[in-house]
Amino acid sequence: MNPLAIYQDALNTVSQAVLAGDFRRYVAMIDLPYLVHTATNDLLVTTTAELLPTFVSLHEGLCALGVTHYERVARSADYVDRDRIEGWHFTHTIADGHAVKCPHAASQTLVRRGKVWLFSEARYDALKGARWPLTFDEIFDPATFAVPQVVE
Repeated sequence: MNPLAIYQDALNTVSQAVLAGDFRRYVAMIDLPYLVHTATNDLLVTTTAELLPTFVSLHEGLCALGVTHYERVARSADYVDRDRIEGWHFTHTIADGHAVKCPHAASQTLVRRGKVWLFSEARYDALKGARWPLTFDEIFDPATFAVPQVVE
């Protein structure tokens, strides 16, 4: 199967779960241990319970910002092994047709476990999180993701 399609399908599943606040669906897409690279550190998440605080911060942050569409659009993905795909994408946060944050690039690694593709590694170079869990302030840092204001 096309690695870009696999990558996009996985992104869609996780994005929909985050926006809906569906932790069970989200965590079903994560392979533990899960390695997260930020601009300031490499973070290792080893348990499902460790995923929950950052998931809640992300979900509640999107809700607080009025996000109606949390879209992650795959730009590239390739097999680096028969059971491993590495890709990158742009994340868009939109509220009723208007950008809430500037789109930003990120990358993910998927691994195949049986017939299922799971996220095993993430790279968020725009985030400055030094330790896990990532907080609302780290995820939604206005200096990093501010949308330029349009003056009419």
